[in-house]
Amino acid sequence: MKRICFGTLFVLMYQARAQGVKNETLCDAILAPFGSGVANNYDTTFIGHLKNGHDAVPQRITTPVRECNVNDAVYGVEHNLLPMIKDSMRRPLVFAILSILKEDTSINPDSQVGWMNGFTKEAVLTADSLDITYLLTSIIRFSILETDNQECADGIKEIPKEYVKSFVGYSGSLITDERGIVLRSPSVVLTYPVEKQITDAEIMRDVDALKDMLSKYKKPEQIPVPFNVDDSEMTYVEALYDAYASAEGVSKYTRRDVDRSKYKKDFAYQRKCYYATETIRRSLQDALLPIEYAEFDEMRDEVAEGIHPDLVYPYDNGFLRLCAATKSAAAMTISRSQIALLPGWIGPAEKVGMCHMLANIKEIQWVDDNDNENDI
Repeated sequence: MKRICFGTLFVLMYQARAQGVKNETLCDAILAPFGSGVANNYDTTFIGHLKNGHDAVPQRITTPVRECNVNDAVYGVEHNLLPMIKDSMRRPLVFAILSILKEDTSINPDSQVGWMNGFTKEAVLTADSLDITYLLTSIIRFSILETDNQECADGIKEIPKEYVKSFVGYSGSLITDERGIVLRSPSVVLTYPVEKQITDAEIMRDVDALKDMLSKYKKPEQIPVPFNVDDSEMTYVEALYDAYASAEGVSKYTRRDVDRSKYKKDFAYQRKCYYATETIRRSLQDALLPIEYAEFDEMRDEVAEGIHPDLVYPYDNGFLRLCAATKSAAAMTISRSQIALLPGWIGPAEKVGMCHMLANIKEIQWVDDNDNENDI
């Protein structure tokens, strides 16, 4: 009969180890989470004897394991031991442990195998959700404190050389998430609320890694602004014409009127901004980008909220409202949309262009019915 003990877990984790991980390194990673000095560069003979059940786990290991803090131990397993396990073998490793736990009749169903109240053998075997970090921490601690490694020597010998690999593709009730760190199924949950301890150094490493990853996505070259207004532009362009007409006190403005007026440079600038934003929109359709297309809508909503005070202010004409709103948009900081994380992608032009994206779907307009009727 295969049995749960330190040697058994050592063998299973060795079968699931990442490439290049040796016995000594793995043993150190298994023991280190339970306190400084537990992993102590043991010689290869001793490690081998622990692994095959020749030796019992000595007191110099059991004492600190018994006294260790649960949060420290779980944190150590997550950051020291899990990286030693190949991502693709984490799920098979869990099923291999559960299989032997079920087979081991020397452990009663109501035996407590973890710190958390109710974390019994039966609860573990029937749970629909298991946190692999807490499961490994608990089972390792249980095997060191509650089982006799030497008595399990014959059970260790019964473990086939590719036992863990035999669970690859196993269609159990649990499903993997987050590279196998969490196993879930729809109903009951059996997890431990571990207090995450994140150091400043870890935060800076994550930030640097994110910056390095995002720096690979260079800002796309802007789409050239065509001389003739495209059909896709007509709604926001007509809104610009209305703003110019409002300022001049006339009923209508056309492209010809714009080209012969003081608004020619402004019209060219507004179109340039629109195409700057259109460049971003089209680029987000690239499936290789780490930013979802929905983030474009998030940025559009953020700009709409930022310019709303300018839209409702009682200006004399639509051109003044246009100038105020685009000025506010150019100066605002995009904080909700992840597009802003891409270095150099979002500048004043892209934010001004988002105003015209809003006008193009008729969410905003520059001319108010009450313009020219206010005495401000």
